[in-house]
Amino acid sequence: MDVNSLFIYGRYRKLTRGIPQTKWPCRECDGEGCEHCNYIGKMYNESVEELIKGPVIDISRGIGMIFHGAGREDIDALMLGKGRPFVLEVKRPLRRHFDLVHLRDDINKCAKDKVEVSDLNFVNKDVVGNIKTNTTDKVYRLKITFKDVISREKLEVALDELSGSTIKQRTPTRVAHRRADKIRKRTVHSVELEDMDDSSATIRVHCGGGLYVKELISGDAGRTKPSLSELLGVGVQVVELDVIEIVEFSKENAT
Repeated sequence: MDVNSLFIYGRYRKLTRGIPQTKWPCRECDGEGCEHCNYIGKMYNESVEELIKGPVIDISRGIGMIFHGAGREDIDALMLGKGRPFVLEVKRPLRRHFDLVHLRDDINKCAKDKVEVSDLNFVNKDVVGNIKTNTTDKVYRLKITFKDVISREKLEVALDELSGSTIKQRTPTRVAHRRADKIRKRTVHSVELEDMDDSSATIRVHCGGGLYVKELISGDAGRTKPSLSELLGVGVQVVELDVIEIVEFSKENAT
C-alpha cells in the first residue's frame, strides 16, 4: 500500500546570514564525510530545510520531507518582509491532521533567531508545481561599495537610467556550473537611493523575478548589461543583500 504525501504551504523568513535554503551535500565526498567537510557530509552545518524538518517529522511521523521553495535567496542574504513561499512534502506520514499553529510555534522555537515560519496551510500537490513556476517581482535592499569616490548626483543619474530598463543578463559566472549558459532578459522596475557616504551606499531595487541582482550591480565582467558599474564607470560590489519583499503568492488549489 502506498501512502500519499502530505503537503503544507507556508512562508519563511531567514533572520541570519550564512544559512542555505536546503541541505548542501559536500562536493568532495557527496555526503559520505571527509576532511573537506569536517566529516559531516555537507557544506554547511544547517539549512532552512533542516531547521524546519525536525518538528514536521515529529508531528506527522513521516519518514522524510522534501522542501519546495519559490526560488531561493543567496546564502549570505537575509529573507525578510512577509517571507518566501514554500511547500513541505512530507513522505509517508502516519498523521495527516494536526494543529498547524502548534507546528508553527514548535518550528519557530527550534529555529529561534535563525528562521521563522508563518501562514501554514494544508494544500494539495498541485501547489508544488505552481510554486516552482512562480516568477513574481522581488524587492531587495543592497549595501554597495565603490572602488572610487562617486558623487551623489552621479549615482542618482545612474540609478535613474537603470529604473525601468530591460537587462540582458548572461548566466552569471558564479552559477554557470549549475545553470544553462544563455542570455535572459529581465526588467528593473525601479532603483532608489536610501543612504550614501563617501565609499558606500544603500539602495532598494524592485525587479522582475529571475534577475541576478548582484550582477546588476557589478556587471559580472560584461555579462550583465547595463549594470550600475558600467553606468558609473567604476567598480561596484554588493557587500550586503536583503530580500525585503516577494509579491504575494496565490495558494491555488489549497485544500
